[in-house]
Amino acid sequence: MRARLAAMALLAGLGLATPARAELAGLVVGIDAYRHINPLQGAVNDARDIAEALRTAGSKNVTLLTDAQATRDAVMAAWDRLLATTKPDDVLILSYAGHGGQEPERVKGSEADGLDEVILLAGFAEKGAGTYERIVDDDIAVMLQRAAPRRVIFVSDACHSGTMTRSFDRRATPLGTRFANYGAIEDDALPPPSREAAKADQKEQPHVTFLAAVAEHELAPEVAIDGRPRGALSWAFAQALRGNADRDGDGTLSKGELEIFVQEAVRMKAAGRQHPQVYPAGQRGLALLSSGAAPAGVAAAVDGPRLPPAAPLALAVSGGDARSVAGRLKGVQASGAAEARLVWDPSTGDVVTGQGDVVAAVPGSPTDPATLDRLQRVVDKWILIDRLEAAAAKRPLIFTLKPGDGTYRQGDEFTLEIGGHLRPYFSLFNVGSDGTVNFLYPLNNAQIRDPLDIPLDRAQSLTLRVDPPFGADHFVAVSSAQPLTELHRELAALDGQPAAARAADALDRALRGKAAELGWHGVYSVAR
Repeated sequence: MRARLAAMALLAGLGLATPARAELAGLVVGIDAYRHINPLQGAVNDARDIAEALRTAGSKNVTLLTDAQATRDAVMAAWDRLLATTKPDDVLILSYAGHGGQEPERVKGSEADGLDEVILLAGFAEKGAGTYERIVDDDIAVMLQRAAPRRVIFVSDACHSGTMTRSFDRRATPLGTRFANYGAIEDDALPPPSREAAKADQKEQPHVTFLAAVAEHELAPEVAIDGRPRGALSWAFAQALRGNADRDGDGTLSKGELEIFVQEAVRMKAAGRQHPQVYPAGQRGLALLSSGAAPAGVAAAVDGPRLPPAAPLALAVSGGDARSVAGRLKGVQASGAAEARLVWDPSTGDVVTGQGDVVAAVPGSPTDPATLDRLQRVVDKWILIDRLEAAAAKRPLIFTLKPGDGTYRQGDEFTLEIGGHLRPYFSLFNVGSDGTVNFLYPLNNAQIRDPLDIPLDRAQSLTLRVDPPFGADHFVAVSSAQPLTELHRELAALDGQPAAARAADALDRALRGKAAELGWHGVYSVAR
């Protein structure tokens, strides 16, 4: 269905009402408590957040269905009510968070790969009556077609196949993914596809904008956001409804603004493991809906991003006493592995994030002061990353890592592209796996004299080679309306030093009262 939905909206926006005249309404579905397949932890959180964001945005017509409420009949009836109670120029949100799956196509010849994509409801089972509790892509196509000429934004926070972008270290505790790999359907309780479904699945639908949680080759992981299990796409979409995606602060959310915000917010929250897709391609100037936070957006564009105060970092110690270690470090609280931001394994020296990446090496004894000093540097680096993540929540810069967000090995080359900047003055630095700061741009020495400003119409490109120390390097970029010369001076003085905390303070001072955009991206590496 994903490829066809891309084609369905190629003409999106033609003849449709402007957001200023449109009312907003939504059907929001989230399922954690599956009866016959593995449960999830964050889908209901997602649904409640999106429903709340819709109401905050002014919608008075929101239906929320969670867990056992979300039967096939209830979903279809709720959609019928939504169509009956909205006008042709309204904007509808259809949001689903839960398990997805794939199965042989029910309409022969309708799928390029011969497989239907399916969303699974709480009572789904592979056999008998529970087979009725699923919605096939043919059914969704009919639902979307019946909504025309209303504009529809369809958000699917599920995955239907794929693999992990990077391997997952089991010393962290995974929250799971939103893919259910089930067997052949037996005694199918769904009626045969209607002629309407067969036709709708092949038609372009110019009124639809589709947000998918992942690319087809990826799985959608659940992640911890603000201490709660979530789907990163649903979280980002809720933030967009609250006005955080309105880059220019004009009170209108365009398709381009939504696309940039969702892709960057999800990339940051999922540490590059997940790359959401927005269809159709192009049409970035299309106005989708009114933003409820235009005044705040305008103020933020003037004031620039701010780093929030450092919060305690949750640290677990594999096979050791987390309280004893935490008591010897600054900015740390002891934690179990399931809640930890970082897990340290003294037996190997590995430092693992809660999302399952080995990001640093700190070998040594938990009681050795030199070992704890090295661990403190890693902790300081990840406190900085958490502060950056919060500061870049609005108008993030656009990062692209080529050839991809997988794991790199010693000697590999990668290219980092940074774009989406609205302001001409550019700054870039890196924080290595051990907390070492490297000032990268603009350099001014005997060999290199970088210009302070860069073109606004193209991305900056940086090609580097992987060398020790291995783990996670994080590149931090700022575009600003004026040169950040004091920041450059401070970063140059910190170059080559394990000084992530001091770099964070320098960045915080530099951004105060400045019109700027901020972004960061992690690059993960291992030895051969």
